[in-house]
Amino acid sequence: MTDEKNNDTETTTEVVTTPESVGSSDAVEAGTSVAASAVTDEASEESAESGHEEKEAIDALAKLSPRLFARLCRGIPMRTFLAELARIDRGVYFRYFKGYRPVKITAKRLQDVLTKEILEHNNGLLAQLVIYNWDEFQWKLYGDLQKHVKAINEDVEAIERITDEQADPIFDDLLSKYDPRDVAIGAMINGVRVGEDYLQARFPTLL
Repeated sequence: MTDEKNNDTETTTEVVTTPESVGSSDAVEAGTSVAASAVTDEASEESAESGHEEKEAIDALAKLSPRLFARLCRGIPMRTFLAELARIDRGVYFRYFKGYRPVKITAKRLQDVLTKEILEHNNGLLAQLVIYNWDEFQWKLYGDLQKHVKAINEDVEAIERITDEQADPIFDDLLSKYDPRDVAIGAMINGVRVGEDYLQARFPTLL
């Protein structure tokens, strides 16, 4: 009789590991590991993208002739530039500009610093900041340039190449409004995808 009762009431207990099973250190560790892995992968992708953008900024500035690079430095709004530099790259700020009033920093001094930090030490973050500030200073030119390029494809990053025929009306319009040196700088530092031969033909005395 006892055996029959035991057989009738005997049940099989199945252990299921769920997120609610806080007592299971294995489950907690596994969940944490997956989450940490996802975060790490995402951070790695962002870091790689950021590194690519910084390299592009360095390469763009490196392509400027000494004459154009000097003009770019004269077009940096110093007060705004230094305020942002102090926030994002304190090392460079303290090394070269701490204690100086913006009006006392010459374009030549800025050019020397940028040459050393960007072209020699590959400071991509600084290169991006320089391009951003120049575009802000030349906002009308930058806006017109963007408008023309987006007329080819709204997704600017998807443009692989701008043909000479597509480029002609863009540069015809820009050169009718702005200094040729600034048009050349704007096209080069913003990665307008025209051929180098085209730019050489358009700006033979500048590049």
